[in-house]
Amino acid sequence: MTDDITLAARRRTRALVATVAAVALIVAAVVGVLAATVGRRGNPAPAPPSATNETATPAGSLPEVAPSAALQWVTVAGAHLPIGAAGPRDTSGGRARGFARTPIGAVFAAAHITVRLSPQVGPAVFEPTLREQVVGPDADRLLATVDEEYQQLRAQFGVMAGEPAGQLYSTVTSFRIGTTSPDAVEVGLLIEGPSQSGPTRVALSVQMRWSGDDWALQAPSGGDWNTAAVLVPTTAGYTGFAAGG
Repeated sequence: MTDDITLAARRRTRALVATVAAVALIVAAVVGVLAATVGRRGNPAPAPPSATNETATPAGSLPEVAPSAALQWVTVAGAHLPIGAAGPRDTSGGRARGFARTPIGAVFAAAHITVRLSPQVGPAVFEPTLREQVVGPDADRLLATVDEEYQQLRAQFGVMAGEPAGQLYSTVTSFRIGTTSPDAVEVGLLIEGPSQSGPTRVALSVQMRWSGDDWALQAPSGGDWNTAAVLVPTTAGYTGFAAGG
């Protein structure tokens, strides 16, 4: 009996570590995002309504609006992301740029930038994203972390150097906004992915900074997403993108 209890505890620990470790990549990620128990291998997460692969966003100014206004969904490396009037305005080259200088703009920027910091999108996307859209003293450490994971995924899937490595099975479903100022917004993202026992939810907290003419993400402490991510049981306290609040 004791051996059975010990074995079950070890299995639960391994599953939790695998899930949180995947979010650390994002890994999208969130931050690519969720591992074997959430879906890096297995069935993709259900697509939100009208999800498509990268679509063009309306040109023009990006005023402060409710998240659901003209909301669309795109798929980036298998991860489902919302786009709207708050951005992104430019998705050329697999990137995401051009977000409104508003709290909602920071939310959309956080969702798109974090996924593009995952190894699954490939170095042609995550390297320039890290150089141009990540700030803070731990940006170089984050780059090293993402590149290391990319090399591991390359070996695992037999991917040629420079090519995307694997898919993310996740959806950025909800958000919440913490402290704000004209140049900084605290953003919480709720990321969901499938698991054998039902949806697994990861809450990711990020700091967004206005840099130049767009939002940039402040690298997590030590370049480690584990310092910013936690498993949560419910969606309480978050606003769904589809619901628009």
